[in-house]
Amino acid sequence: MKVENDIQFTPDNPANILKAMENHKNVLIRGIQGVGKITNTMKAVKDNPNVYYVGNPVDYEGKRRPGSYEKYQQYISSLKPDLTLVDNVSSLFSISSTITLIIDEIYGRSAEQMGQITQLLDMPNVKIIQIVGCMKYMGRLIEKMDIIIDLHHDTAFIVDKALAVAICNTLGRKDPGPLS
Repeated sequence: MKVENDIQFTPDNPANILKAMENHKNVLIRGIQGVGKITNTMKAVKDNPNVYYVGNPVDYEGKRRPGSYEKYQQYISSLKPDLTLVDNVSSLFSISSTITLIIDEIYGRSAEQMGQITQLLDMPNVKIIQIVGCMKYMGRLIEKMDIIIDLHHDTAFIVDKALAVAICNTLGRKDPGPLS
């Protein structure tokens, strides 16, 4: 399937994610529960050095992770053993090397965390992969995304940015935190 930005998506979603990452700094991956947003992303970055992960103990509906958050983090780490789990987002501001940062879900994040994510999206050495189950909670952060991918079991497609902004403005919460 041919899409904008001359990206040819296939049934290989890890390869689709890599294609999106090739020319875009801030990548948003959206998809329904069970489509493999995290699994496919981890497969896509498995050979990349300096990959960091900021988790979220709740999913896109605010529900706690099945089992426990610790088990969920163990699962994520098993997909990429050299993955760095981040507990303190502000610690990332002192990193000067090039890193890939995976941010898992946006729902339920405080205004402080939203502000930190905003800063990270602007840092030239930090390539961001933001994963969400529901795009509407991105709020104004959607404006900082360079490409928005809707992941499906057998392919992916690009969501038009104007549509994504309209979804966030119309359906999202009114004050998702600062945007500089």
